[in-house]
Amino acid sequence: MTDTNYEDTVPFIVVRNHEEQYSVWPVGKDIPLGWVDCGFNGDKQSCLKHIESVWTDMRPLSLRKQMEALAKTPATQSPAAPEPSAPDLVERLCTGSHKVRAVVRPENSDTAFKDALDRGFVQIEFTETQGGTVLGFAVDVEQSDLSQIGDNKRNGQAVIVGMLTLNFQKVRCVATIDLKKLTGEGKLELVH
Repeated sequence: MTDTNYEDTVPFIVVRNHEEQYSVWPVGKDIPLGWVDCGFNGDKQSCLKHIESVWTDMRPLSLRKQMEALAKTPATQSPAAPEPSAPDLVERLCTGSHKVRAVVRPENSDTAFKDALDRGFVQIEFTETQGGTVLGFAVDVEQSDLSQIGDNKRNGQAVIVGMLTLNFQKVRCVATIDLKKLTGEGKLELVH
């Protein structure tokens, strides 16, 4: 067995792709699709030195062309003034009342919702936010009104209250849920 490295004994060629990016490839092996022989061959070190001398701009060709086109095109408009920022999610959900639904699993039923309440943890979705915002929190039994929930009651409402942190802000979620539809109204309150 010899100490000779395989790459030191095999001749290489320099190849280039459509983005004018360079590489070395062993002589005799099929050149990969998208690459072409540049006409330079030798040992690996010679090929790498050749690449270093011809590949002076590492940016892909498409990027170089795009940047050249942008440099030739004068700016026709001054930058627009920044639009006033919209209120963040916490601010929006602390203003007014919003449509919500109880998120219960494995099935969306009043029985599963009652089971979640018995476990002391619920998930409430604010359905009108972008993509829906689901908040999970422990139920504060002392502040909630669960008096209309019974073994056989399927009508009425439950007021669910719980604390959580949203976007690094402590908030209280207050949701009034119709026990039959599992939907209702809810809001957040900032806790100071």
